[in-house]
Amino acid sequence: MRSSKCSAVTLALAALAPGLNGCAEIAGLEDRQVIQLMTIAENQADPRAIALDEEAIYWINKGSDGSQGSFTGGALRRQIKDDWAVIDLLEPSNEVPDAIALDATHVYWSSTDAAFKGECDPDEGDTRDKLLKLPKAAPIPAAGGEILWGSCGAASAIALSADNAYSARPNANRITSVSKQGGSRTNLTEGGEPAYVVIDGPLVYWTDPKNKTLSVIDISGDAPKKELFSELEPPGLLVLDEANLYWLHGNNVMRYPRSGAGGDAAVLLLDEDLPSPPAGIATYGDYLYITAKEAKSVYRLRKDGAGGPQEIAANQEGPTGIAADATGVYWTNSGSGQIVRFNDE
Repeated sequence: MRSSKCSAVTLALAALAPGLNGCAEIAGLEDRQVIQLMTIAENQADPRAIALDEEAIYWINKGSDGSQGSFTGGALRRQIKDDWAVIDLLEPSNEVPDAIALDATHVYWSSTDAAFKGECDPDEGDTRDKLLKLPKAAPIPAAGGEILWGSCGAASAIALSADNAYSARPNANRITSVSKQGGSRTNLTEGGEPAYVVIDGPLVYWTDPKNKTLSVIDISGDAPKKELFSELEPPGLLVLDEANLYWLHGNNVMRYPRSGAGGDAAVLLLDEDLPSPPAGIATYGDYLYITAKEAKSVYRLRKDGAGGPQEIAANQEGPTGIAADATGVYWTNSGSGQIVRFNDE
């Protein structure tokens, strides 16, 4: 993504296009470059998790809006990049999606049945909480996705390998693995409250905010799980790039080498904490992108920590999920019901 100056043409377009918020100078960027922000979808009901592929943006609404009618569930939606149309992938129902992940051919998501009454008991065969998948090329809206597993204890994060889907399930006290082709699920770990998970080849990493730990297990053999770091500030979401593992750490971000052996130090990236705990993190190129929900701001941070955080968007209403690629940085504003794109080309 390159930077460009805000022209009179751009400002004129901002006045005409309802989704174009125009340009704003951001202090601290080289030559006081001008950053363009664009609202690409509005009137969403509590949008949260977001994911990208080469063609489209996918996100989850945790609330019902007008298109959902009288249903109590949320929505799974898609927008082709640079096309204003918002597409419902699923017919309205009582299901409330939460986490989302993509591979080349399918979208995967976790969901909870909002109409389920009483206490969920997996021993009784209850399936209030689910992990589902849907082909990207499926006719839409679909009546529902293919259920990979159903039980009690929702997945708050999903990680995908070539063959399997891994779900962090804090209320079930486990990480669950299941083949993408379906079949019996297995419990990769039991105990604790794993809330966020990523996979790096045979290594599965997860954070446990309640117990303040970051752990790993090597699934290529019989090695037991290993606690890498403890006594962390409540650790949150994790992301990987080609060299490092990053995770949210209180009001800060930590970096740890992917090839790091036990005992290697984790690096705190910011000298001073962000004004509120980060809600989301994404990686692309030389930067990490971070949403600070309570501070109503979105930041970018060099992966080497140089220069400190740069605020790329202020006065956002509930910035939460975030994703980035060569076409821009995208995030959900859960308070205002917007999907926003940042692009400095």
